[in-house]
Amino acid sequence: MRGIWRPRRLAASEKGACRELWEEIFVEDSKEFLDYYDRWKYAENECYGIFDGERLVSMMQLNPYEMQIKGAVPVKSRYIIAVATREEYRHRGMMAALLKESLGGMRRQGMPFAFLMPAAEAIYHPFGFRYFYESNVGMLKLCEEDGTKSGTGLSVRSAVPSDIPGLAAFAEEIQPELFDCYTRRDSHYYEMLLCELATEAGGLLLLTEPETVDSGEPGGQREEKTGNHRRIVSAVPYWGVDSVEIREILCRPADKGRVLSALGRWFGDGRAGKRPKQVSVVGAAFELEKKKPVIMGRIADAVSFLELFASDRPMEVFLELSDELLEDNCGIYRWSLSPRGSLAERIAPPEGQLLRAAEALPAGEAAGDGSRKAGDVLCPERIRMTAAELFSCLMGGAEPEGALGKVRRCGKSYINEIV
Repeated sequence: MRGIWRPRRLAASEKGACRELWEEIFVEDSKEFLDYYDRWKYAENECYGIFDGERLVSMMQLNPYEMQIKGAVPVKSRYIIAVATREEYRHRGMMAALLKESLGGMRRQGMPFAFLMPAAEAIYHPFGFRYFYESNVGMLKLCEEDGTKSGTGLSVRSAVPSDIPGLAAFAEEIQPELFDCYTRRDSHYYEMLLCELATEAGGLLLLTEPETVDSGEPGGQREEKTGNHRRIVSAVPYWGVDSVEIREILCRPADKGRVLSALGRWFGDGRAGKRPKQVSVVGAAFELEKKKPVIMGRIADAVSFLELFASDRPMEVFLELSDELLEDNCGIYRWSLSPRGSLAERIAPPEGQLLRAAEALPAGEAAGDGSRKAGDVLCPERIRMTAAELFSCLMGGAEPEGALGKVRRCGKSYINEIV
């Protein structure tokens, strides 16, 4: 039977019920990991659930992340995780109800989109989720030589809490160079990450080299600083013992060879405690043997999503949007873009008159910042599409056509979150 259940956001005092359901469904997770999750995530996340009487039978959790998109102002987003329903309550529409309620809450807060790591694409595709991040994956070649230097010029060591400010600064420096869309990493992010990795016998490796300064000599010669000044070249979180998984390698692509060499020697020499049988790599910031689709997303609030983007020239688009899950996103939008950003306005036409309303809209000359100047705007174009199609087009999935092809869309995303 469908439609009889009432999803709602749980109060802080009710979140304890989530652990019991988590332990029943996700049996692979250790007590140490769940203790970490209880301490760090429940303090700041949102939990939605469905109760049968006083028993929690289905849940969904939204963990907060700050996202950076195309150099715009950072925006709040939510990572959907722990989607679970007790076996005897499945196939009754509970997940759909939880998605609609939680995403509706995001829309009311003006959050542009949500993202998740699906157990299977087929589960979330009907709800408007589309892949937008592919992870570079491969296997690390292990060597037996000492990897602290070994001709790469890099030192390798495990990060400690005092390294956290430097890690945050490194991420803030390198991510905008390489990616259009990424999760922002501040000190709080790395504090949580170090604790999370420790629950699965892991850690975070810092690969560094001596900092250099201009010598002042002709020809631009460089010389090493004295003392302990070292520049971070790569940050590498990993976990596991016999079979190690490197969760990401954050570095500039130009440093790929020496980073992989240093890591191969560090793990191959058993400096993690013992020599692992194998080391897999996911989420490298450079190409490896193959790519694996990992993260799906979908629009929560259409207006704030549209306003993440800009165009090389001023232009105006009339967009007729449909969204089967979030009806409040449906309607006609006037979307004015310029190199400085964009403004989107939802126009609420009479029911059943969407097309007539679009045809009646004036072909104004909005410049994208509220000003108008005749002759400097591309001709308005009317487009009809679903929320899923719009997300895929602008976040680097499907190739856009027409006016959407002129939008500065996201081409490179980098999202390696587990929880």
